[in-house]
Amino acid sequence: MAIIALTSLAGAPGVTTAATALAVHWPRPVLLLEADTSAVSTLMAGFFRSNLRTTDGGIEKLAFALARNALDTEDLLDGDYQIAIPVHDLPPIPDMSIPSIPDGHKLWVIPGFVNYAIVDGVRGLWNKLPRLLSGLDDGGIDVIIDLGHLDVDDPRLPLLDAADWVLVTASSSMIDLNRAYRRLELPDINQRARAFAGDRYWTLLTSPAAEAVSTKEFGTHVLPVVSTLPHDPDGAAVFSHGRPDPKPNKNAYRRAIRSVAQDLWVLRHRDQRSVS
Repeated sequence: MAIIALTSLAGAPGVTTAATALAVHWPRPVLLLEADTSAVSTLMAGFFRSNLRTTDGGIEKLAFALARNALDTEDLLDGDYQIAIPVHDLPPIPDMSIPSIPDGHKLWVIPGFVNYAIVDGVRGLWNKLPRLLSGLDDGGIDVIIDLGHLDVDDPRLPLLDAADWVLVTASSSMIDLNRAYRRLELPDINQRARAFAGDRYWTLLTSPAAEAVSTKEFGTHVLPVVSTLPHDPDGAAVFSHGRPDPKPNKNAYRRAIRSVAQDLWVLRHRDQRSVS
């Protein structure tokens, strides 16, 4: 099983977009968890294009059930609990279609918060989630977590500790380089990232509109770079806003995220061989 957490130390440049695209192209069945506490869910209005009701699934139901110790791993994907939305089983919607996923790919999504007022009231959720998610391994299902922006002493740090890889997203600009470098100086993330840089912790860059900083600079001062996504607003909008994608093979953002998935897959097998 693999747990991949995506987050940002410098604002939130495309964390949800990259996490969604990675989940769409992940080579195994995967659960995408939108665990951003800095804003309400963008998946429901963006990727799902407001086609679904907020009662169809979401992290608030997950938190409610866990708070009452009324949820086991096998319940996460059970339709009766209406927590995770099975994207692969959704019927087509001609007028406002949800971006397609590859044939045969199984993708479940747990959208983020709808009622932002309850975020502070579910802090206990983050300590309980790692155990629950790790149980998905029995079904051969991996997990991708969208953490959005990481606050100082963030209560979601247990999810970073449970992750096999943490991808820190940033624009390859001097602004984000400086922000990420300064954020990494703080002890809550410094000890974690520095100890596992290039092993569990990586930077996932997005090319800026102008004045890009080299990947070498990020690798030296922040974290090694796993990949750089292109500056392709239209291509990225397929995953952030549900934009139609009639020519997916010409979508530069989609091609790049496929490559990221393949690179992480190689890392996974490299790590498994080193353990064995």
